[in-house]
This record gives sequence, C-alpha cells and structure tokens, in this order.
Amino acid sequence: MTPAPETNIPTILVALGGTGDLMRRKVIPAFFYLYKQGALPDKFRLVGFSRRDMTDEQFREYVKEVIVAHAGELIFPEMIDSFLKLFKFQKGEFSDKKSYRDLKKTIDECDKEWGVCSNKLFYLAVAPEFYETIFKNLSDSKLSEPCDEDGGWTRLIIEKPFGVDLKTAKSIERLLTKLFLPEQIYRIDHYLAKEMLQNILTFRFSNNLFEKHWGRDSIERIYIKSLEEIGVEKRGAFYDPVGAFRDVGQNHFLAMMALVTMEHPISFDAKAIQRKRADVLKKLKIIKKNEIPKATFRAQHEGYRTIAGVAKNSATETYFKIKAEVATKRWKGVPIILEGGKRLGAPEKEVIITFKHPKQCLCPKDGPHHKNEIIIRFEPREEILIEFWSKKPGFTMDTAPRMLHYILREPKAHIPYIEEYAKLLLDCIRGDQMLFVSTSEIQAMWRFTDPILDAWKKGLVPLHSYKPDTKEILQTSNYIQ
Repeated sequence: MTPAPETNIPTILVALGGTGDLMRRKVIPAFFYLYKQGALPDKFRLVGFSRRDMTDEQFREYVKEVIVAHAGELIFPEMIDSFLKLFKFQKGEFSDKKSYRDLKKTIDECDKEWGVCSNKLFYLAVAPEFYETIFKNLSDSKLSEPCDEDGGWTRLIIEKPFGVDLKTAKSIERLLTKLFLPEQIYRIDHYLAKEMLQNILTFRFSNNLFEKHWGRDSIERIYIKSLEEIGVEKRGAFYDPVGAFRDVGQNHFLAMMALVTMEHPISFDAKAIQRKRADVLKKLKIIKKNEIPKATFRAQHEGYRTIAGVAKNSATETYFKIKAEVATKRWKGVPIILEGGKRLGAPEKEVIITFKHPKQCLCPKDGPHHKNEIIIRFEPREEILIEFWSKKPGFTMDTAPRMLHYILREPKAHIPYIEEYAKLLLDCIRGDQMLFVSTSEIQAMWRFTDPILDAWKKGLVPLHSYKPDTKEILQTSNYIQ
C-alpha cells in the first residue's frame, strides 16, 4: 500500500516522554499498525525524547519489546527490523534548554540526511504539569517554527486532560495561543476517532430517514452510558485525584452528546464540524446548585481505597449518573442521561435514543405501548440497532418488537485504542483537525462540569458504595431518568 499524497510527506515526530506509559500502551503500537498498513510516509522518523540514558540501539530494543508484547512473537523479523530503523533517541530534560538545542541538532541531521525540510510533529506524551515548561521551551528554541518559508510545518499534539477545571483550561489555552497558531494545535480525545462515533455523523447526516424527527417533537430521551468491566488497576495514583466524571464524563461523554445533538454542519470540513459541536456544548444547561442533588449521583466501589496510590479516605467516585439538558429549540426538555463507571460487570457502551409513544397509537388493547429505539453500540460489539414493532403471526393483532441490525465488525476485528490512535496520528500528518477537540468545546465542557464537581467536593451529593463486578448500583441510581 502506498501512502496517500497528503500523508506521503517527509515527517519527523518527536515524542516528549518517549519511554513513558502512554507511548508503550498506545502510541508505539499505533505506529506499528500504520507501518503494517503502509500508511506512514516514505521518509518518516520517530525521535524519543526522555531523561533516560539510552542509545539509539537501546531505544530500538525497547520499542521491539513493546511491539512483541503487544503483537506477539509471530511477527516477521524483517518487518520489525525495518520498522525499528525509523526510531532515534535523544536524552533530555523537559526544563533544560540545552536539551532542546541538542534535539534541534538531531532533527537538523535528519533533514540533512534526507535533503529536505521535513514536517515536525511534537507529541506531548507527558503529565499535564509539564505542559507549560515544554510549550515555552519549544517556542524559545524555535523548534516550533517552520524550517523553510515554503514548507516544513510544525504541529503540537496534546493529550487530555485539558486542565482540571475551567480556570486551568483557560490558563493552558492562553499560553498555547500566545506561542502557537490554532492550526498547529491538535488536542486528542481518542473517543472521537472511534468508528462508531464517526458513524453517528454518517448515520444522521448521510441519510434522510431520521433527521426530520431528530429532536424534542419525536425523541423522549437520550441515554449515553459506558459501564466498564475493568477497574483502576495500576492507575490509582493518577485516577484518585481525577475520578470517573473527570476521566470520561467531562470529555468522552460530552463529545458523544455533541455528535448526537449538534445541528447539521455545512460540510464535513473540520472547522464546520468543530463549530457545530461547540455550538451545542455551549447550550448545555448549567445545573443549579439546589438541583444538583436530584440531577446527579455518585458512588465508589468497595475495595477502591485499598488500591495502591489511592488515599485511604478517598471520596473519589468510580461511578456517576447525571441528568443533562441542551437548552436549544430542538432539544429543550429532552433529558440526556450520562452514566458511567468501573467494575460494573460485563461492559456496556452505547447511546440509546428513545422515541416518544406515537399519538393515537394503534396498539393492542391492554398491550405494550410502542416506543422505538435506536441503539448505537460500541461494546460488547460495534453495531447499530433500530427497534420497531410488528404484528405477530396468527389470528390476533398482538405485536412484538423487532430489530433492524447493522454490525460494523466482530469484536476480534477491532484493536481497541490502537486503531483510534493510528487514525488520529495519521490525521495529524494530513492536517485534518475534525477528530480533535477545539478550545471552544473544551471550555464549554468545563462550564457544565465545574458546578457538579464543586458540589460533590462540598459533600452536597452523598458518595454511595457498591459491590464491584455487579450492576446493583444501577438500581440505586435509577431515580435519575
């Protein structure tokens, strides 16, 4: 496979935090996935930047261990060997200006070897507390500037969390926009790269079946849920200051909600999509302080406080349920339920759109009231289901629910996280920001989130407890509808 013209351009990616957990679990396997697909540019180099004392060969051996651990031993050795040639290592400290000068020399040597002014991607695979230092040093060292007037763009890739509240999000944004241009900044939320999330856009706007009825006149409720089987495991030190709502609700859930409720964009252009997502997020109704106890619920699973890195008296939620509303003409009065958490038994990740009971329903006497549903499911299988009602065979008018069923692919055909990161990294090379989050979206998300988190911090909503690996807590919280 030959890379598309827009991606087959000489590119150097610098991974700041090149030997960290994020690189090991997601980024390196994602690049190997792209390599196997033949999607990387013909001239491509990944430079790992870390304080570890490593040579190029030692870094390549580290990368090899990551790939073998991820993909198994049955990979063709020659493929791994050729892939490893793409990697170099640069020792450095995030706060040390000389480290950035050394990094520039490494990049310049590669450009000289290729005889071109290559494009540069700077990937911040680091904790957010290092952002400010790295931003300033990339700018001061001129690494963030093009190396040629006619080409050689530079781009910055930033991972969530984008702040811990609205105040810190604005602070990060002020610094970013001071030092970099908007077209240089790529904020990753890997959920936006999920195939089924992209299918929400296609399902709504590439068909003419439902959009005229997509709103308060026909839809009774929107239910977004992500019930995870896994727990915090070894992420206790990271997770405890964050909690379930900050970890997935403030970003992933609201991104899904925006795709379901946004207005029709003028095109599939990145700016058009981002603008419509931001518009609807800005219309999220801020829950009043006295309404938060009735509109929100939080709980922590038993045994959570025994996890390494978790405070012994932790009040961090591992489960939440929130009733939201978008205050627009299309959606006013339609409850949007956000529910998610960890250690909740078999995984269930889906968006359920429930339509209203039809007026003057031709329903059987004493029979079920007909309500149609559209289910956009991510786990346990990627699929879209449309529920409708039909007559049962026989001499009566008894009805039964039926399903129109579209399966994107079987679970074994999907490589979680890796495919999403591969798509996002490729889009960074292409310069396509559609699946990345804009500052307007981020700030609107925090405006909705902050009052809830503040009320929880003050104890206005009790912290319930639940048995791990069960769904019992769902019954306790079902008053939120």
